[in-house]
Amino acid sequence: MGGLLGFLGADLRGLLRRPSTLGAAGLGVALTVLAAGVAATHEGLVRADSYRAGAATILLLLGLAVALVLGATAVNRDGDAGFLGLLAGAGLSRADLALGRLGSRLAALLAVLAVWGVAFQIGSAALGRGLDGPLAVHTLCMVENLILVLVSAAAVSTVLGPTVSGIVGIIVLVVAQAVVNLKAAADQTLLGSVARPSVRAAYYVFPRSVSSPMIVDLQSRGQGGAAAPRLEINGALVRVPAAGWDTVLWTLLWCALFAALCATGLRRRTL
Repeated sequence: MGGLLGFLGADLRGLLRRPSTLGAAGLGVALTVLAAGVAATHEGLVRADSYRAGAATILLLLGLAVALVLGATAVNRDGDAGFLGLLAGAGLSRADLALGRLGSRLAALLAVLAVWGVAFQIGSAALGRGLDGPLAVHTLCMVENLILVLVSAAAVSTVLGPTVSGIVGIIVLVVAQAVVNLKAAADQTLLGSVARPSVRAAYYVFPRSVSSPMIVDLQSRGQGGAAAPRLEINGALVRVPAAGWDTVLWTLLWCALFAALCATGLRRRTL
């Protein structure tokens, strides 16, 4: 246990000191200031919508980049360079290597997102809106979505390179969002009767993206920006519901499954 904690702590310190990690945290804060500046030119509901859409876009696009970089390089680079082999030779088990490497990357992701979350609330207060509860809930929902991306990319990184691992992470998020959108369309009978059973089956099998009430409201009113564009099928608006606890728990189960696949892949990988 001591070796595992030492490895995790050292790995996390190294990640947090990297210019890329510090730069991502700083860039998110800078973009939050920009979003607040743009929102300040509006009043009332438009101001709230503008700021929330800007924050949601930061979480989706910049957060996705951070999760992909952390996950897609979790194993392959240090494994190919022999660093993980040296740690294994020093007495760390492969299970410890998997737990330490995943744990440090998840902690680094959470640290960056925590910095952004605090910046979002400070920006909201600076706009005279006080603390923004719906935005805080959306931030937590995106934490789970980005963890899903990170662990899926990390699982692939045990056997393939960073580029392919990153692509797989993006595909997992796209599929998770697609099954939620298509299920909503099926429930509103906007899909044909032939397609609806397959869509519902996919919804109960694949991971699902976790949508917050805030982003659902912005999307339905066409104010979600790049983070949640208005969803229409044949001109009809698809109202995507906010995620319930069943979706939260189901996607957490998929995160655990990908983490287990990462540990399995590392145990079988040549170090």
